[in-house]
Amino acid sequence: MMRLVSLSLAISVLLGQCHGFQLSPSAVTIQSRSSSSSLAASVAEHSMDAPVMQQQQQTPPDMQAYSNGFKTVFTEVSCSLSTPTQGTLPQDLIGTYYKCGPAMFSAGSLPPPKNSLVKPKQPPVPDGEDMSRMVLHPFEGDGAVLAMTFHGYDKAESADNVEEGTEIVDTKGKVTTRFRYVRTNAFTNERKKGKKLYTGMESTRTNDNSSSVGNDLILPFYRHHLLNGLNKMRKNTSNTRAVYFGKRLLTLWSGGLPYKLDSLALSTDGRSQLGGIIKREESAMSSSAVIDSKRNRILFYGIDEEANGSALNIYEFNSKFQPIKENEGTVQVKLPGLALVYDFGVTENYCVFIQPQLKVNGMQYMLNKEPGKSATLEPQSSLLHIVARPGNKSAGGMKTVEIPFDGMPEANLQIINAYENEDSTIILDVIRSNESGRTTKSTQWPWASTLGDFQNMSSKKSLWRYQVHPQKGFISKDCISQEQLYFGVVNSSNSAQKHRYIYAAAGALGEDVAPPQGITKFDIESGVQESWFPESYEFCGEPMYAQRRGDESEDGGYILSTLFNGKDESSELIVLKANDIAAGPIARVPIGIAVPHGYHGCFASTDDANWTYEQIERRAKLSDKMETRGSMWNEVKSDFSGLGLRFDDMEEYFGDLM
Repeated sequence: MMRLVSLSLAISVLLGQCHGFQLSPSAVTIQSRSSSSSLAASVAEHSMDAPVMQQQQQTPPDMQAYSNGFKTVFTEVSCSLSTPTQGTLPQDLIGTYYKCGPAMFSAGSLPPPKNSLVKPKQPPVPDGEDMSRMVLHPFEGDGAVLAMTFHGYDKAESADNVEEGTEIVDTKGKVTTRFRYVRTNAFTNERKKGKKLYTGMESTRTNDNSSSVGNDLILPFYRHHLLNGLNKMRKNTSNTRAVYFGKRLLTLWSGGLPYKLDSLALSTDGRSQLGGIIKREESAMSSSAVIDSKRNRILFYGIDEEANGSALNIYEFNSKFQPIKENEGTVQVKLPGLALVYDFGVTENYCVFIQPQLKVNGMQYMLNKEPGKSATLEPQSSLLHIVARPGNKSAGGMKTVEIPFDGMPEANLQIINAYENEDSTIILDVIRSNESGRTTKSTQWPWASTLGDFQNMSSKKSLWRYQVHPQKGFISKDCISQEQLYFGVVNSSNSAQKHRYIYAAAGALGEDVAPPQGITKFDIESGVQESWFPESYEFCGEPMYAQRRGDESEDGGYILSTLFNGKDESSELIVLKANDIAAGPIARVPIGIAVPHGYHGCFASTDDANWTYEQIERRAKLSDKMETRGSMWNEVKSDFSGLGLRFDDMEEYFGDLM
């Protein structure tokens, strides 16, 4: 149930102190299972006069079905045409949906091309058969990308663009599906060897303090080894986010460079230094990117993490994916101490970062730099950094304020959106993680096959709003909802602008910890929340807003999400109306394989992402042919700035001597 708790920051309540932000007292919650219930606002939820309607009994999730979503995908999808099995696709839903996530949990389980000079010593094996090849946390799995192009009803390749004798495929109301692994250097090395080569995070995964969010099951706070640069301790899986902008498709991971992929076929071009703006190939980038929808720009950041002080680098690009002219598109500022920051907000003038304070064990940091041994969260105020964007006249100027401590550090935040209101106050809506409640940990596959295991391995999450002023300092933080929420998004047309609606994946047990399963929508202005939940053995991922052609309203489009059926181990893409979430899917499209739960994606509604089936098929065939001929084994820089041997390619040539 959505609610606003309004309390003084001085009250020491574990789940937070909130004041100032008010939702409508007449707000209601709508669920599609299917009775309505009251949505109370602030302290009115405890009032005898508050309207209370009976809420349906909550159905526990089928956790065995959920754990089936952590299984290796052994077969890729080059190009396949998919037809809805339920409902029909809207004719004004046109564009390409991308989603990224870990998909290989048994290392080296995709055979190399038949003509590869290097043959794996061990063939692919089913998950769990050889535990020495299993990763110890889902986040360590190699990344893969799902792409689904919606063709609408009126686009087909003209006969002039089709080779003679080629049949034009009818794609009306259908989707062209692709699924392919990101060919990272680490993926390629393990694929050739047929075994797990990267074990730098295993000590952290097995020795993490159980009261920490360090090994949180969905997305851990400890995401990479603290040894900087290109090395075998830090495995770039490129598995966290897919972003399409300026005709480029990138996959991101915290701690290494992005990878550039072909937008149609999903073949891997290689690591990208974003056109050369990132000067050093060993630089650590974040897994977050934010689009300024008003200026049509995209921003990234990376942090050079050191125990005695970290360097924050911000990069800003125009609509053609070129660095903006002001300050050559980049600024650098210094952050205090070891800064493990995985997300940021962007407003018209600023980038906003929230840094939890860490206690660094100097000896462990010097000896091994294993995050679980070297850094622990401090139970004290986090720091909020407001940094002027590269295009700002005060570019690089920074103001830091302390966030009043309410019992839980601001670690592992997901920032949904940020904007500046009329008096320049910065608003951030975020999903917070509460580290308390975890009592045990599991580092063995399969993960979370019981609800108790999941609750012991996962943090409590809730929806909050922060307000801060660049001159006046910190104002407030308010709890919008204590429901278990994941992967919050807004309409991308409102990114870095004021928004009214938030969409998120929700657990099925209300405020109790449960895996992401249903889709929920919050109306921040009216206080109305509506939700839809599938069967107990079905689990939705991140909801993604897809614009409807010709519509400029904030909720007139569609919500897309992958849905994993753990009962028969299959996946679908579901389509819901953004203004009627409670009605459930209006269409279900089979993907053809079981896609693991995954993380973040995007929807590209621009004309340059509206390819025909024939265009995608031709590119996919070409990519398959190149890999068969071994071209993909000789990786080059995606910026095409040069060829040559890379530091972490040396294992390819020197093998086990390294």
